[in-house]
Amino acid sequence: DVVQLFDSWAGAVAASEFDHWVINPTAEIVKRVKAVHPKVPIIGFANKAGLMYDPYVQKTGIDGVSIDSSVPVSWAASTLQGQCAVQGNLDPQLLVAGGAGLMHEAETILETLGQGPFVFNLGHGIVPETPPEHVAQLADFIRGWSR
Repeated sequence: DVVQLFDSWAGAVAASEFDHWVINPTAEIVKRVKAVHPKVPIIGFANKAGLMYDPYVQKTGIDGVSIDSSVPVSWAASTLQGQCAVQGNLDPQLLVAGGAGLMHEAETILETLGQGPFVFNLGHGIVPETPPEHVAQLADFIRGWSR
């Protein structure tokens, strides 16, 4: 079991207000959930948080962080993965397009983040026009990948 907190508007908050509107409420939710269910991991997703993902991870008490597609996976690996598990961050539009670009980016994510605690995922939700066969192709690729 796992709980995931979504803050879809976190990236719209000014850096000077990020603690007040994003970090502090998330930390309070994490504290309250952990008080009742201390062993349930909590993943936080502060969409489009950019460099603020680092203090978000440091100050909220989350066990894992979902990152959006704008975050360079190399930065996530070097900055975030030593602190918690990382989930993400394939661009949903690559899944729509399919083909070599999709497979290349999936492999880059797996190679870069797959060395530490990691959950492969999209950088945000799947879009309605996504061909199901592209999802199947990606799932097969991920299942067959090995370090």
